[in-house]
Amino acid sequence: MLKQLLRSLVIARQASACRQSMQYLTNSQLNDIGFSRDNFVEGIQARISAELDATEAQKAYAPVNPNLLGAV
Repeated sequence: MLKQLLRSLVIARQASACRQSMQYLTNSQLNDIGFSRDNFVEGIQARISAELDATEAQKAYAPVNPNLLGAV
């Protein structure tokens, strides 16, 4: 539950930062990075969410001691 709250806070703060930075970007600069004014915030939120998912997936495995393989 705490991880979900932290994740929501990170995504919300990133969306706020995107809205603020969009004021300083021209349409051609947005097109250069692959976004338009309509999908910039949602695209960045999707990237952040994917990065958080990837980080969480990497930490999800349990380490295995190779000396104990087959001992059970």
